[in-house]
Amino acid sequence: MGQPPLESSVDIAATPDSVWAAVTDLKAMARRSPELVGMWLLGKPKAGRRSVNLNRRKGFIWPTTARIKQWKPPSNDNGRGAFVFHVWPTNVDWSYETEPTATGTRLVERRTALVDPSLTVRLTAKLALGGADNHDSELCDGMDRTLAAIKADVERGRAS
Repeated sequence: MGQPPLESSVDIAATPDSVWAAVTDLKAMARRSPELVGMWLLGKPKAGRRSVNLNRRKGFIWPTTARIKQWKPPSNDNGRGAFVFHVWPTNVDWSYETEPTATGTRLVERRTALVDPSLTVRLTAKLALGGADNHDSELCDGMDRTLAAIKADVERGRAS
């Protein structure tokens, strides 16, 4: 009854630190992501910090909450950065990871598998999101669009 993991990546002609700055600029992420209205952290970003989020699909808007599981700037690990957050009520992890390449940085966005969705999640997917499979297709498209927007902003020198 669950949904498989999702993943998208892009190569960016910029340093991992520049890419990290764009990914962790949560106000700008609302502009870059087609589904995110906003993510508001309760305090400074770090592992364990919680957030309140608003998402949208057409005219439907719904809240989620999240907890940062990993906050590892790339400067702490030779260009390998990770921003991972766990989202309720779907009980999935979303992540952005940076990896240095010969020409800059590879940025990977992932969503873990939605293993055992609650009745509320299943009904919301069916009634408001066009079904789980349809929503996952939209999420994949949204991941591609988000990464393309990050790439464009970073390569133009506009991190936020």
